[in-house]
Amino acid sequence: MILVTIPMAIIPCFAADQAFSAKNLTYITEQFPPYNFREEGKLQGISVDLLEKLWEKMDVNLNRSVIKLLPWTEGYQRTLDEKNTVLFSTARLPQREQHFKWAGPIGPIRNVLLAKKDKNLNITSAEDLKKYKIGAIEEDSAVQMLRDKGVKKDDLVLEMTSKSIIEMLQNESIDAWAYGDTAGIWLIQKSGLNASDFRVAYELGQIDYYYAFNKETPDSIVQSFQQTLDCIDSSKDKNGVTDYEKILSKYIPAML
Repeated sequence: MILVTIPMAIIPCFAADQAFSAKNLTYITEQFPPYNFREEGKLQGISVDLLEKLWEKMDVNLNRSVIKLLPWTEGYQRTLDEKNTVLFSTARLPQREQHFKWAGPIGPIRNVLLAKKDKNLNITSAEDLKKYKIGAIEEDSAVQMLRDKGVKKDDLVLEMTSKSIIEMLQNESIDAWAYGDTAGIWLIQKSGLNASDFRVAYELGQIDYYYAFNKETPDSIVQSFQQTLDCIDSSKDKNGVTDYEKILSKYIPAML
């Protein structure tokens, strides 16, 4: 019980001699609410707020203005190729495990098929997926989930951005969009369409999202990020609420 009363300020969550390296990482994200997104010119979301909290605990003088917002495919490839690069929020799939180093989890997301309600898609099993033309974003985790269920990559309509996918969904050149449920509905609404005209036609599965580091990032830095995340997730204030729960409640009010 004595340990609970010790102020967080004296609990070392990040080694001071690694702070300089953290400052020199390149941080990349995409438009994927509620985890990371730009709205009214401001970059925000669960993973963005959490990253700023990480920097604060690490005593690193950075803010969200240094984060690059890029299309997913571009950010993914840059993180594979460029040293000292971090991509978030990245689904930690078995197929990606050896391509990155990981710190997290940030939180879960549910990948689904989104379709227009009047399409009346009838999908009750993985086998039914083959009956429909499905759109997805290149390198997105939903693509791998579809492939795991027996859908060939060549049978998918793959695009670089959500904008073109939503247009095809609206003009019915595709039957469904494989993507995260909350992010997909948010992007549909932001495109000017009525989100209530769409529904979840099938659930592909749930996955946890992480900060993914280029493979050449030193292990000590990734471990320090993980240690700090663990502190944020476990240390409670006098009301029994963690900093992580406070961030979640900002975007998902039911959390508190």
